[in-house]
Amino acid sequence: MSRKTFSNRLSWRVILIVSAIIVAILLVVAYTSSRLIEEEATRATQFMLHGTISDIERPLAELEVQTQSVAAHVKMQINDLDALDLISNNTVQQSSLINGLAIIIPGSTSRDEYIVYSYRDNDNNIKTLRRTGLSIMQNPWIQTIVSSRQPAWATPYYAVHRGEADAPRVTSYAIPLFDGNGNVSAIVCSDLTIAWLEEKVASIRPYENSLTTLSCSDDVVIGIDDSLMLANIKRAFAENKDFQELGEDMRQGNDSIRRRIGKGRNMSFVVYGPLSNGWMLSISCLYRDVMKRTNTMNIFLFILGFIGLSLVFYFCRRTIKKMTRPITELSNAAINMAKGNFYASLPEIKSQDEMKSLHDSFVYMQNSIVDYIHELKTTISANERMESELNVARNIQMGMLRSDFPDKLHAMLIPAKEVGGDLYDFTLKDNKLAFAIGDVSGKGVPASLMMAITSAAIRFVSGRNMALDKTLSRINDGVTESNSNNMFVTLFVGRIDLATGHMEFCNAGHNPIIIIPPDAEPFFLKAKPNLAVGLFTDFNYIAESIDLKPGTRIVAYTDGVTEAERADQSQFGEDRLLAWAADPKTRSLATPDKDVVDDLYATIHSFTLDNPQNDDITILSLSL
Repeated sequence: MSRKTFSNRLSWRVILIVSAIIVAILLVVAYTSSRLIEEEATRATQFMLHGTISDIERPLAELEVQTQSVAAHVKMQINDLDALDLISNNTVQQSSLINGLAIIIPGSTSRDEYIVYSYRDNDNNIKTLRRTGLSIMQNPWIQTIVSSRQPAWATPYYAVHRGEADAPRVTSYAIPLFDGNGNVSAIVCSDLTIAWLEEKVASIRPYENSLTTLSCSDDVVIGIDDSLMLANIKRAFAENKDFQELGEDMRQGNDSIRRRIGKGRNMSFVVYGPLSNGWMLSISCLYRDVMKRTNTMNIFLFILGFIGLSLVFYFCRRTIKKMTRPITELSNAAINMAKGNFYASLPEIKSQDEMKSLHDSFVYMQNSIVDYIHELKTTISANERMESELNVARNIQMGMLRSDFPDKLHAMLIPAKEVGGDLYDFTLKDNKLAFAIGDVSGKGVPASLMMAITSAAIRFVSGRNMALDKTLSRINDGVTESNSNNMFVTLFVGRIDLATGHMEFCNAGHNPIIIIPPDAEPFFLKAKPNLAVGLFTDFNYIAESIDLKPGTRIVAYTDGVTEAERADQSQFGEDRLLAWAADPKTRSLATPDKDVVDDLYATIHSFTLDNPQNDDITILSLSL
């Protein structure tokens, strides 16, 4: 079966429309779910960030309080070095947060700089170091604290000053103390190991490839142990505009979210917020991790949609094929009727819908075709009989025309239909030539019958040797008595004495004939107006006469010549006819009258360019 059946095309159109709707719905669902999941992911990550900041700041705040308490004791015992040693040792021993405590006494003119430093070593033993003349007060971080006169946290560093092989990484919180003159009297500095902080930062992984960092300064970042990765990140912050804006925002201590950082598979969003000590905690998550489950769900939805569409197509095609089966059967019935089997069986339709209406229309068409074929056969048979009868009538009509042309006379009659209403006639007796040419109003069979009556009247009257006006009156009376359809005949009759060239003529409403003298230009013969034949009896016709020179040619014709039309409805006309008559070939008596008649007809045919003939054409030519 052809794939281009109506049911297949309809099924495909339905499935395409349904597919477009389902795909559009799936795309909207995928887009909406992606946006919702993205928003939910960033919100959840931001909550996690703030929770982590709270977890980190809690011990930092507790250490600050303890350090402030120690600073108060140091201030009271500022001049008792042994008491300061005891404060340092006891603080480290009693505090679970302070891993090391340094009390720095600035030098003066009377004494060197003094520092006492107690710390807990790797074996959890308390050790105390005492030093003088170390110039700790020249440390940039200490200088910053002194100049700002405010406590501050140090950037994490390795406590190599303890002299241990595996020095821990610590951060320090320092509080400056001032005397009554506003000079620095001591610096109290507490160490906090950050191993727990590194573990805390490393544990924050919302997604598989998430990266959590604690930025303490441009050079110290907790959470990235890979130096190559850290270098790549720093290069990104130096070269990429998005990362530069992110870095500037983080340096300003803002709490915010940055979306669409990076490109392709590395596109991510960053959630960041500051700690109270100026450090910045950030969590970076790749979108591909966030959308991993969503993409899996979308793939599942599209697979499910494809399966659903396949099922829809299968059942839709079966249903449509079943519903359109009557159309196929009706189509086959129509083909059989086109091949002539007009009684081809039609499918039975039980439903009361458009298919039933189509079936009833086919039944009506089938019955109408059968009736039409029967009527057509009857009509064709009648037309064939009519055509046969018209052919017989044509032969009879053409047989009525004279064909025994004498020398120097010839005529032609071409009817527009099977039979026509034009006529011509001539008689040669005692060197006198009588001729007539006429045109019956109308066409077809009625005109042909009128032509036959007129021809018979002409022949009957012309043999009685009457004057020409009397002859035409008798012809008119005879035709009028037989004319029950109010038809008429335009008629031109002439009688020429061939010895003298004297011609009598009478024009009964006919076209003027053309006179072609041997030594002058052709002209239309003017005649007194007379009534056309067949309208009224007892009409007195007026005959006229003209003397013609030897060598003169006469051309008579019917209006089928001058009214011959092209497709644009332009007519041959009298001007073209007169121009043809002026042609030397037409004027020359060396040209036989038959050739003159044939040449005029050929000229008309060339003018009309095969446009169908709309009137009978009759041409008569004679020469003296």
